[in-house]
Amino acid sequence: MDVIEISGFKSGIDRSGVNFLDPSDAFESIENGYVYRQEILSRKGYTQFGTALTGVSDNDRTRVMGIFENYLPDGTRELLVCTKKYLYKYNTGTDAFDLIPFKADILIADANFNFGITGNAQYVSGTTYLNPDGTQRFVFTGSGMVEAPARGEANFSAVFYYDGNEVGDFFNPLDNMTPAVEPAQGRVIRAVKVNTFSGRLNLVIPTIQGSSTRIYQQAVLFSALPDEGGSGDNFNTPGAGLIVANTFQTMLGAVILGDQMILQFQRSSWSLETTGDAFNPYITRQIPSVLGTDAGFSAVEWDYEVKSLGKTGCITTDGRQSLRFDNLIPYFTRSNISQENFNLVYGGFYREQGQFLFSYPSSNDIDYQDKVLVYNYEEHTWSVFDARFSVFGETIVGQSLTWDDIDENIKPSWATWDTTEEIWDEIGIGAQTQKTLAGGNNGDIYHLSQDYDGYFLDITNITNASSAVISIDANPFAIGDLVYIDQVSGMTEINGQTANVTAITSSSITVNINSSSYGTYTMGGIVEQYIKFRAQTTVFNPYRAQGRKCNLSHIEFLLSTETEHMFVDIYEDEEESPFKTVELEPVQGSTKDRQWITVIVNDEANFFTFVFREDIISEQIKIADMRIHCAQGALTAG
Repeated sequence: MDVIEISGFKSGIDRSGVNFLDPSDAFESIENGYVYRQEILSRKGYTQFGTALTGVSDNDRTRVMGIFENYLPDGTRELLVCTKKYLYKYNTGTDAFDLIPFKADILIADANFNFGITGNAQYVSGTTYLNPDGTQRFVFTGSGMVEAPARGEANFSAVFYYDGNEVGDFFNPLDNMTPAVEPAQGRVIRAVKVNTFSGRLNLVIPTIQGSSTRIYQQAVLFSALPDEGGSGDNFNTPGAGLIVANTFQTMLGAVILGDQMILQFQRSSWSLETTGDAFNPYITRQIPSVLGTDAGFSAVEWDYEVKSLGKTGCITTDGRQSLRFDNLIPYFTRSNISQENFNLVYGGFYREQGQFLFSYPSSNDIDYQDKVLVYNYEEHTWSVFDARFSVFGETIVGQSLTWDDIDENIKPSWATWDTTEEIWDEIGIGAQTQKTLAGGNNGDIYHLSQDYDGYFLDITNITNASSAVISIDANPFAIGDLVYIDQVSGMTEINGQTANVTAITSSSITVNINSSSYGTYTMGGIVEQYIKFRAQTTVFNPYRAQGRKCNLSHIEFLLSTETEHMFVDIYEDEEESPFKTVELEPVQGSTKDRQWITVIVNDEANFFTFVFREDIISEQIKIADMRIHCAQGALTAG
């Protein structure tokens, strides 16, 4: 009898075609889980960060298009969030997002003005910019933003800035009293991206109106260097200019990488480098590349490389060469991401777990992202999360709470210890703690990896109806989600029930529970989303090369004692249904962190496949190891 130990897990996503299991690449796919420190873990859920983003008069609740940190002169930071309509600032005192008003000159021209973004892929880009007088502004723009209205004969644009109090038009001298002079080519309308690089303000893929409106699709418009005369905001003085890449390809974005700006094109990558010449500061250089980028906002910089997604694969560049890093998922971007809506893909980075996050639409029938492709750069593993995120961002801004502050006045479920699913050790350390945030379609911001269930929300009302309607403050759910309801007072019959979401509004969900005969709802309650964890191994037969079947005696699984239970399905010869399903249940209350659980198989097949699965709330599954006890079997079928 041979004992084959499978540890040091790796994972892919697409079917590999390998007919035996290699310990270094044991898992074919992982859904709503990931490999971390060579263990397989189910993913954690998300909690709402701050309040929903709502306008003063129109109840905004539109799609989040950008999450930013603004660096202030005193070394502190502000958390800013932009929706399709407005810019918001997080208030650490109230745990709320405050709407930032527009300057008077904009409102005089149009009292109801907003950014007017209509396309879901017209993301907003922003940067902190140091003014020549030593103050700082946050400059932001986007391809879908409408121009600020002009009062009188003043110039106007869709390049905006935030000065700490209000939002103004960067190129309108009535709104922006410091110099922001237009370039020689004409009036700047907007740009796809904006950044600060080499001391200059750079507008990537600008739209400029001269004798006619033109999008400079392969260009970067850069300002002069800051000086005491205010030239840092000038785009028509010596030291400013427009540099165009020598290609007819379409530029889609740009990311700062050390002393280079990496420019992404559909079929290649380019480097924009500094020259040391104040009047001709940049040169462009094409980077040897095997493919390009089809989603400009998919690009993420980390560990001296920029990673991004193209329709034909995932690409990484260090400024010298560009290579594919998707050898475990070679056809994923072509087969699993909507080709029609590929430009929706948005990239982020989760520092704590070393993960690149790429939210993407899985179908041509939807115009938003419903999945997240996860790549762990330390262990080179892949997985997919079910999550509906528009954008990602990072911040250290948050509330500083003491234990005395943690009560129902801040959040109803904090009234007692046993009515919250949040991780108690994490409550109260918000300020100065690195956090990864995500935005949603409905104007909400989420803090990643905070709960052990998908989403956790307090209930404010439940109707007595053939299909119960559950009222909640915000709604991250979608039709088809599986939810769990508990801790309700009055309508106690609904406690402990699992249901599917059949309809949604911005503040309620309808579930397939007939509550007509239940008691009347009085107060309290929680609704949680299940996390559908699934991990599938590659096919297993270590004797295939010898033309032999595998005689499988038994398997030992090493699970964390925190795991309450989990199912394992065992398939033979890739049949549609498992021939054996076993529930794995570690002994609770054990003094050991991990436990071995044995599953008897006693079967022979050409090859076996193992699938771990569980619908999870309030726990996290951790799989540390497998030991497969097997021997050579009969000759394989011809």
